[in-house]
Amino acid sequence: MTMDGFLIIDKSPGMTSFQVIKTLKKICPFKKIGYIGTLDRNAGGILPVAMNEAVKLIPFLENGRKRYLAKFVLGITTDTLDLEGTVTSQSEPPVFEESALKEVLSRFQGKIIQRIPMYSSKKIGGKPLHRLARKGVAMEAPTKEVEVHDITFLNYAHPYIEVDITCSKGTYIRAIANDVGQILGCGATLHSLKRTQHGDFTLDKSTLLEYLHMKQDVVKYLLSLNDVLSGFKELTVEPSLEKFLKNGMPIPLTGDSKDWKQDQYVKLTNTSNRLIGIGRVDTITKTVRTRRLING
Repeated sequence: MTMDGFLIIDKSPGMTSFQVIKTLKKICPFKKIGYIGTLDRNAGGILPVAMNEAVKLIPFLENGRKRYLAKFVLGITTDTLDLEGTVTSQSEPPVFEESALKEVLSRFQGKIIQRIPMYSSKKIGGKPLHRLARKGVAMEAPTKEVEVHDITFLNYAHPYIEVDITCSKGTYIRAIANDVGQILGCGATLHSLKRTQHGDFTLDKSTLLEYLHMKQDVVKYLLSLNDVLSGFKELTVEPSLEKFLKNGMPIPLTGDSKDWKQDQYVKLTNTSNRLIGIGRVDTITKTVRTRRLING
């Protein structure tokens, strides 16, 4: 098996996403390596790591929905909106009815405007917000629109609330925790967070970093390029047309055009079922134009 593919790491809390990459490089050298969706140091769960040619697929996979198991603790607020920060207020919160908690959580369903946490990697004027915050720069953090596809109440063991959240890329779960606390009037912060899904990447496809000691271990858990794109429609490219792709020229769209959508991404495979690239459909000209080539 080639070393082109994705390794789905179930990251343990306490380790940064960059440290995961650094550790993998020591286990097995790669020409190219990268990951999708940074996880904060204290967050755990799915971190998809792309190796070699798989790095080229990141732009087509990074916008997938994300799912988290989150625990909020009531009565505490911090400057980072999670337990890693400095406590800014602390009190004994009242005991709430579960129905009241469910009603508050339901307000976050759908498209919402979030204020980006000051302690985040979001850049303003080329500088990360967390650096500005640590320097004591007085400024109001910018806002952004995100979408919460589903937010489900799981459990309430005072003062902790457990929630299952499915959301769009760029959603700050700790900002939701903080906002929930504001609505309840007692304050809240993020206690713990685990990402359980990112697009088609799920925990059942993952492995802990501790299980990887040598190249053979990496190969064992590596998902092939074709496996990673199993949700993409496929177009087989005849050998005579491969040169057109390499020269950036469009190729004919085969089959019934009604089966395709305008600007739809499609995986391009050769007659040996090897992935050779990602294309984009043009239903008007009935062609597919290459977006990214994969070297064999």
